[in-house]
Amino acid sequence: MRIALTGASGILGEALVARAVAAGHQIVPITREQLLGDRTSLRAAVAGLDAVIHAAANTNVETCELDPATCYRDNLLLSEKVAEACQLEARKLVFISSTGVYGARQEHPYAEYDAADPPTHHHRAKYLAEQSVLSFSRRNLVLRTGWLFGGSPQKPKNFVARRLEEASATLRAGRTEMPANPLQRGNPSCTQDVADRLLVALDRDESGVFNAVNAGNASRLEYVQAIFEAANLALKAVPATGDFKRVARVSQNESAWNWRFDALGYAPMPHWKTSLNRYVVTLLSLS
Repeated sequence: MRIALTGASGILGEALVARAVAAGHQIVPITREQLLGDRTSLRAAVAGLDAVIHAAANTNVETCELDPATCYRDNLLLSEKVAEACQLEARKLVFISSTGVYGARQEHPYAEYDAADPPTHHHRAKYLAEQSVLSFSRRNLVLRTGWLFGGSPQKPKNFVARRLEEASATLRAGRTEMPANPLQRGNPSCTQDVADRLLVALDRDESGVFNAVNAGNASRLEYVQAIFEAANLALKAVPATGDFKRVARVSQNESAWNWRFDALGYAPMPHWKTSLNRYVVTLLSLS
């Protein structure tokens, strides 16, 4: 397949390019300049392709609360433009969304049949974009994922690489404990695993809303501890105390399970710890 991709330089986009090429597909990046251009140029960018993956997004949840107009432009309006171009060119669209759209109504993982109640401007923009994408065509596919890890250690939003840097600084300072949030839960999800699942779902022409997260879930505290253990560091993650001073009132439970994929007979995605251990070994080999 020839697949157009927005957000090709992001951590998920980077994995999508690598996994798609390895699977024999051709990736055609769509730049931010093309997204911000007129409808005619964007329509021309998706013409002649088999599918479009819209992975570009404004993912700074805090900034989105402070500047909602920019948030809705980046995450809703531009998504509508992509969906419109795909509809006019009769191209399938895969939209990357977030498990954060479910909100904070329950403590156990969310399935696709649970109603969404987005708690922040970022998540509301993503949810409105989901609805718009699906209204343009019933063939379109929405993947909700979250807590992504993977990619180049130079990426500023590489959570694992940043925690390893903090761990090194903590150990150099002679400390053996590092605080982490014990309250918020989610699914640490490997970008390669999510990319693989997306490509299979695209090949099978799935449509509608699907969760796409690694098996298992964890608190931020458990996640950080697992990073230390994978790197064989003599460091312990301990519960952080006090106010986390976040502008965005994100849900304390962003965990989900791949109910629709499971119900349709897909093999389970790998457990997050298995993929995390593999990724940490890769990171350490690069240092």
